[in-house]
Amino acid sequence: MGSLGSLGSPGSPGSPGSGYFVDGNPCDFDPDRWEPGTLPKRHPKTDLDVLVVGAGLAGLMTALECWRRGHNVVGILERSHGPVYAGDIIVIGPSATAAFRHWPDMMRELEADQHDSTMSYYTHDGELILGPTQLGFNDPKYMLEREGHPVTAPHQVRRKFFQMLLRQVARVGLRVEYGQQVESYFEDETARVGGVVTKSGNIRVADVVVAADANKTKSALLIAGCHAPTQSAGMSVYRTSMPTELALQNDAFRNRWGAAIARNEISHEFWTGPGIHMGLVVSPEFTAYGITPRDSTVHTGGIKPIESWKPDVDAAEVIKVLQRLPDWDPAVVGLVSATPKGRIIHWPLLWRNLRREWTSKGGHVVQVGEAAHSSLPASASGGTLAIEDAVTLAACLQLSCAAGSGGGGGGGGGDGVTGAPTGTRIYNLLRYERVSCAQKMAFVNAEALGDADMDEIKRHPDKIRVRFPKWLFHHDPEEYVYEKYGQAFAHVVLGRERKKKKFQNTNLPPGHLFKPWTIEEVREDARNGKRVEDLLDGDWS
Repeated sequence: MGSLGSLGSPGSPGSPGSGYFVDGNPCDFDPDRWEPGTLPKRHPKTDLDVLVVGAGLAGLMTALECWRRGHNVVGILERSHGPVYAGDIIVIGPSATAAFRHWPDMMRELEADQHDSTMSYYTHDGELILGPTQLGFNDPKYMLEREGHPVTAPHQVRRKFFQMLLRQVARVGLRVEYGQQVESYFEDETARVGGVVTKSGNIRVADVVVAADANKTKSALLIAGCHAPTQSAGMSVYRTSMPTELALQNDAFRNRWGAAIARNEISHEFWTGPGIHMGLVVSPEFTAYGITPRDSTVHTGGIKPIESWKPDVDAAEVIKVLQRLPDWDPAVVGLVSATPKGRIIHWPLLWRNLRREWTSKGGHVVQVGEAAHSSLPASASGGTLAIEDAVTLAACLQLSCAAGSGGGGGGGGGDGVTGAPTGTRIYNLLRYERVSCAQKMAFVNAEALGDADMDEIKRHPDKIRVRFPKWLFHHDPEEYVYEKYGQAFAHVVLGRERKKKKFQNTNLPPGHLFKPWTIEEVREDARNGKRVEDLLDGDWS
């Protein structure tokens, strides 16, 4: 379901639930207020200065992994004025949680705070299709394979997961500098540095600048010359969360979920109908939902997506969307009706076609997370990919510095730090194709949930299950760097003409012949009655 939005908590001032998820106090994670705890073994120092822009999941994990790898993190710049706790549920897959095996305190926190839940699938009128079941990566046979790694819960509470990262950043002595809005990125290939200029006019430079400041990052102007055009992904989402005690005031909601809540159980559900699907989490603490209708670009009679990032939509508008289909289960209508006035976000799911290049010409500025690649909630992998990026980049930088592998021009030799641009380019090479395939899974899942052939689903209920494919969660980004670095180095530094065969990534669906794709192609196929899943080659299971 991804991150669905935010609302407040009971008993706080203002409108009902106005304090449930709020901006945090920047002083809470001042490193002077935190003891180191149990730190991981740090690799030898590389003398590489790294500046991180953005203090979301990608930026914080990049800073932590760069610190662990021996790099000198010279700053973490964040445009907001404190930690932003908006959001509710995120899915962090095994390929990302594997990184926490190096971080004892975070590993303990993850295991102590895991939220187990069942997952069930329903038609929009309340008929059970499948469940209770688990996310694919938590099938028993796969859990045995991950013995010794951190437990991977079906979902994480975003606020708590984010605070865990902030605490660890403070424990290693790093400070997030809030209120630092970056206006531009630059690169000086002669001086072998990248840099940024903030809104206040401050200039910061480093050997490597990591753009982790999401999809409107100004690094795109340096790397590509312009921002990637945004287009509708064919969907939008009405999203919010609320204290469960508010939802329990509705009789239909209470009749359906009240007993499970009283037993302290968490329900994770998907509801589906023609042209629409809904993700829902009901816990004793809070209830979150995201209703995703197809919009007018792909669904006859669909709504036109309107970009609005403020929670200013009333329940009545969402109920009208639900009424495009008759016979919704009264509990779903009751849940929406219980949402406080003006507390729903209508968020258009905008898409930016993936660009191949995530690094500047000289390799001193590099993008991670949403700054490099869009994600949609239906993929349930945005946070996972961001952490994979961080782990991969930090490891590539360490190996490139150890090898002294070429400067901005990509030649051999150097004093270690000069090899960093090769590291950023190898990171890009290892990540681009995998991310492209993961992005496509968003459209596979969206089709399964909102455009399913219900007769086929009744015959084969497992086909409704949200896909968490083996090739996606059977991946260790750190080990992959060690496995592929030599081949990738030959590709990046020596050039294709000096190799016997083209570099091939193996972190993709087995048997898949990679080909770049665009949202325009997906929409054209949809108009012609072709499903994304039917056009996939290789094993995407």
